[in-house]
Amino acid sequence: MKLRNKVAIITGSGRGIGKAIAIEFAREGCVVVVNYLHSEEEAMKTVEEIKQIGSDAFPIKADVSKINDVKMMIEKTLEKFGRVDILVNNAGVITRPGDYKNMSEEDFNKTIDVNLKGVYNCIKAVIPAMKKQGNGRIINIASVFGMLGAAPVAAYCAAKAGVINLTKSFAKELAPEILVNCVAPGTIDTEMTRAGGEELIKWISENTPLKRIGNPQEIGKAVLFLASDDSSFITGHTLVVDGGYSLK
Repeated sequence: MKLRNKVAIITGSGRGIGKAIAIEFAREGCVVVVNYLHSEEEAMKTVEEIKQIGSDAFPIKADVSKINDVKMMIEKTLEKFGRVDILVNNAGVITRPGDYKNMSEEDFNKTIDVNLKGVYNCIKAVIPAMKKQGNGRIINIASVFGMLGAAPVAAYCAAKAGVINLTKSFAKELAPEILVNCVAPGTIDTEMTRAGGEELIKWISENTPLKRIGNPQEIGKAVLFLASDDSSFITGHTLVVDGGYSLK
């Protein structure tokens, strides 16, 4: 079991990609802190699924865009489990319509605050505990669109591009004790994606070499790799998991 006795905080893990990561970690013996903000019912279901697997899980409500919430989440984790071995920054939002003509300043700020500032907040807050332990893994969830851009969601793309750069910056600053890496998914079958409509999914599938969108479990396995000792000589890297979409 690759993560036996490890403790992981996974933000936004009540559903979607975050939940898939949590389940993959639990199967490898990891204790999981299931962070959520609005999806309490889903978070509790994730906790129960993890316990049925035979691992331990603990739900914590926290808004990653607010530093005091993040500090509370880290403190509660340390009080209960005594350490934080892995941080997965998965929480994110996408606003639709997201084009510049229709996006309000409030929606723009929320997109940056959750997707980019939230990652920064969580990394900053967890560093002291990981430094004290002498080790740690941080995996940030960005997006292939943070590398390619996409016309109707400029704020989202800008935030995810920032996440990729934060990964590189913190990888340099926190080495050699703490490894910091990033996963950049393509289009994945989640509620967020489905909200964009079937036509969008069809178009992306047709323009992807593997002729489909991904599933959350495929991202979970990629994150598991970066969280485990299998990736012990990798830091500052962005692992693209997009079915070849970015090759076009």
